Amino acid sequence: MILQRNIFKLFFFCLALLFSQLVHAEVTAEFLSETGYDKGILWKISSAGGKNSYLFGTIHVEDPKVTRLNRKLIRAIKNSKSMSLELIPDPQLQQKAMLAMLYTDGRTLKGVIGPSLYKRSIKAMNDRGMPEQMVSLMKPWAVSTMLSLPKPKTGEFLDKKLYNFAKVRGLKTYALESFEEQITVFDSLSRKEQIDMLKHTLKDLKNIPAQFKQLKQAWLNSDLALLESLSMQQLDASNSESQFKENILDNRNLTMLERMQPRLNEGRAFFAVGALHLVGKKGLLNLLAKQGYTVKAVY
Repeated sequence: MILQRNIFKLFFFCLALLFSQLVHAEVTAEFLSETGYDKGILWKISSAGGKNSYLFGTIHVEDPKVTRLNRKLIRAIKNSKSMSLELIPDPQLQQKAMLAMLYTDGRTLKGVIGPSLYKRSIKAMNDRGMPEQMVSLMKPWAVSTMLSLPKPKTGEFLDKKLYNFAKVRGLKTYALESFEEQITVFDSLSRKEQIDMLKHTLKDLKNIPAQFKQLKQAWLNSDLALLESLSMQQLDASNSESQFKENILDNRNLTMLERMQPRLNEGRAFFAVGALHLVGKKGLLNLLAKQGYTVKAVY
């Protein structure tokens, strides 16, 4: 059961942070000039008819500085009558998440990635407290994801806290995506793409703590431009990486935007999604502005 909970937590963590394979980078001038939405984590979305809603960019870090709800954030939730998240936390998803990360067709991790890479993966995962019996059945992208994240401690992530707060307040809750839609992004990666991802993660293991510190600070500073730059600098112009970004962000943004519409039409809606979904030309903030909404940073 403990292993299942750890896998479940890490699965949702990776969805929001794009595996967090970050590098030191400068803010991209392209992002700043093309959207202007460079500073802000909580945004007020106003329709032409005067209906107001909120869009909040989350980050899954077990740090009280992150999970402590800002007073402006609390006020926005209290002024809302619904909350929409990427997924609704559901105990039944634990089993789905675990199975999604494992081979169930007779394949094994060693058979897919080869003995040398397998040996390195087992050692790294053992250091995380994951036994070989479990790791031997995991898909390469799943191993890469778990190694790309800080070791879990409390399991108290921001989106979970937001959901619990919404339930206490009696808000209606909605999901912007299904579990199956999210997992398809990762399972659609080719064998080569997954192996390359795992190799990169193993090579970069020692840098992960510093990378996360930098990412967390950008979020705490409400610096969306730097957050995007840190996360995207690693993606070059190759077709596979461009396609991956399109699948994990751009296409999902369009789906989320469509599913936000009923709540936006009602007004007093609160949306919380991974912060990277807010930024860029194809981010939710720019897409909402193109639809005629007024988008204003709260903080």
